[in-house]
Amino acid sequence: MKYFKESLQLYLPPAPMLNRDFLRKVLKGEKRLLPLKDLRAIVVPKFDELAVVKVYPLMQPNDAFMAYFPDKLPKGRAVSREYFWNVLNTLDEAYVAHLVAHANSVRYSAKQAEDQVQSIAVTDEWAELLLANPYLSCK
Repeated sequence: MKYFKESLQLYLPPAPMLNRDFLRKVLKGEKRLLPLKDLRAIVVPKFDELAVVKVYPLMQPNDAFMAYFPDKLPKGRAVSREYFWNVLNTLDEAYVAHLVAHANSVRYSAKQAEDQVQSIAVTDEWAELLLANPYLSCK
């Protein structure tokens, strides 16, 4: 693995995803590895909408994308979040930017609506009264 990473300058999947069958398919030309010089690394926010378990199934019909992933993962293992998003961002940067922007807009518009529900509207008269006599806690 060190040879592929350091000498050949290739971006490798993490150890649980990198197995003998995947490397055999890489050498046969059925699977691919990204050159490090082409890699466009990204840190994606950890939102539920951007969870790998939700986005990965949407990408499985894309053969160009799936060429960078093993056909089968070890039992109980999921695709590495960092590797998934780095590969997707390298192959389709505009799509990743759109997904992140959409997730941000959904997340923050919902938060603003939630903040409005939790706030209490007061009249000017009450505001003056409350500000004139501040509440002091004993603690």
